[in-house]
Amino acid sequence: MSDSDPVLKEFHHRVKNNFQIIASLINLQKRLLTTERRTDLRFIEEHVQSMAVAYRVVNATREQVSVSVYELVSEVLDSLMHIAGCPKTLISVEMSTFKHNLGLNQSIALSLFLALMVPPYIDRAMSGNGTMMKVKVSFEGDYLTLIVTGDWDDAVELDFMRSRLSDGYVRQLNAHEIRDLSAPDRGIRFLMESPLWGTH
Repeated sequence: MSDSDPVLKEFHHRVKNNFQIIASLINLQKRLLTTERRTDLRFIEEHVQSMAVAYRVVNATREQVSVSVYELVSEVLDSLMHIAGCPKTLISVEMSTFKHNLGLNQSIALSLFLALMVPPYIDRAMSGNGTMMKVKVSFEGDYLTLIVTGDWDDAVELDFMRSRLSDGYVRQLNAHEIRDLSAPDRGIRFLMESPLWGTH
């Protein structure tokens, strides 16, 4: 079965629909919980929503399975901020709108990396008076560099689960991890693979 086979495209479309159903069920369950209990679902919701975003952006056009990096990162960040109740004024995004596309596998891995990395920075920004988190995305040839940082001085530590899962997504992307132990900067740099089908 080739990557451009309509059966495979339909499969991806149905997966996207299933993610939307799961995300809706989580959101419904969250509404039934008290404010204190809602945090119990946050980690799961962040990951499901991030995968759902990847499939939704992929299927924005049924002609190809590739993802605009700009759309992917923007929508994942919007979703994570919405889950956290974070106002958009607390996040700054530096990213070129120049069209760079990723295949579905790298898109999902990058979405999940963001779901792990960004929430602790959102929480830090929301807990400080006037602090702001920043996401910087840059391109050099076929390499993508993504940095999550903040306008504070010290590093943001990830808990055990986020650290372990983050290591897995870094390996999946075959990425070089970027980290400054004395500053809040954390991120990755990796070679963008050609999309499953369609143009790069």
